Amino acid sequence: MKLSLKDCQAIDVHAHPYVGNLKPYSLDEYVRKLSLAVIPNQIPDHYQWVKNQPYPGSNMWVQILIRRLAKYFSCEPTLEEVVTLRNERAADFRGFTRELFRDANITGVVTDFGYPQPPLSKKEYADLCGTRIWEVYRIEPVMVRLAESTPDFVEFIDQYREELTQALRKDEVVGLKSIIAYRSGLDITPMNEKLAAEEYEEFRRNTRAPVKDLRDYCLHIAMEECTESNKVMHIHTGVGDGEVVLPKASPSFLLDMLRNKKYENTKVHLVHGGYPWVEEAAFIVSILPNVYMDISLQNPFSGHGVKRILSQLFEFAPFDKVMYGSDAFTVPEMNWLGVHLFKECFEVVLNDWIESDYMDHDTARAIGEMVLYKNFENVYQEHVKGAIV
Repeated sequence: MKLSLKDCQAIDVHAHPYVGNLKPYSLDEYVRKLSLAVIPNQIPDHYQWVKNQPYPGSNMWVQILIRRLAKYFSCEPTLEEVVTLRNERAADFRGFTRELFRDANITGVVTDFGYPQPPLSKKEYADLCGTRIWEVYRIEPVMVRLAESTPDFVEFIDQYREELTQALRKDEVVGLKSIIAYRSGLDITPMNEKLAAEEYEEFRRNTRAPVKDLRDYCLHIAMEECTESNKVMHIHTGVGDGEVVLPKASPSFLLDMLRNKKYENTKVHLVHGGYPWVEEAAFIVSILPNVYMDISLQNPFSGHGVKRILSQLFEFAPFDKVMYGSDAFTVPEMNWLGVHLFKECFEVVLNDWIESDYMDHDTARAIGEMVLYKNFENVYQEHVKGAIV
């Protein structure tokens, strides 16, 4: 009998909130909502359409989503029919979102409310999804807000640390998050207050400036606060949208900081598992006892690549170090397909391991459950009960 994970619950350890569209999406608007690109696809006026070709700007993950939604809606697998039915269902956006979450058996979401800005309501998002919501508190919006009103560096640092301390005292906040990979890269230098202070005025003038020493200093403070509170430091690794500092986005750049004895008891969560540097993230979590990774963004946005990635990352990663995630950020279809595509692909990998006599059926099932939700419960066990519902 083939292994199936269809009945297994899922906790999505990395996603973002969203609200419903006020009017129906056009085909172009819908495809743009599904894209990681911040620059819209430009279709030239003289573009030559070919029969049966995918819609311009769509890729493999969009292709899979259209096929799976067509089955879900019982319609023809065309973008036109799927978007038409999707718009009809999403007229009741709360009902549509809850329906998709129930179908995928999503029982919780760790949510980064740092995107979009200004932040959306946590209570309203929990009500929209109809499931447990935990928050991971992003540090960069705090830095920006304080810099706009605080001319003195020392005062800025004091207020910054205090805000992180207060945030981590909230039951629903399971950790902090940094997107430093988007601003100055992951090659984090040791704390240097003098150099950080020298860059503060530049940061006040331009809060998106690299100001590497200041950003590294603030990340160290966040690591210290997570260590003190026994909560988890989430760090964006690997690709994202077009702003990422790609040459310095590999998780391998974090090794010097993560090996620091000061942080040996700090729980660190490598968001997006370093994709496309998956093997590097897998190796890191295999050698550092308190470092974990998720597969968000690479699942579902790599499409058919999810199957390859799951096989690849477990070449090194311990089974208890990897967590399921989606990085959904605009529509609930992302959360929904994330679960279904993950299960579809992981079932193939697990069944291949069973057929190769690497493990039996029960062990493979246990591994599937670990990645889908049990690893989250074990890593975050002291804070699971603090969810917003």
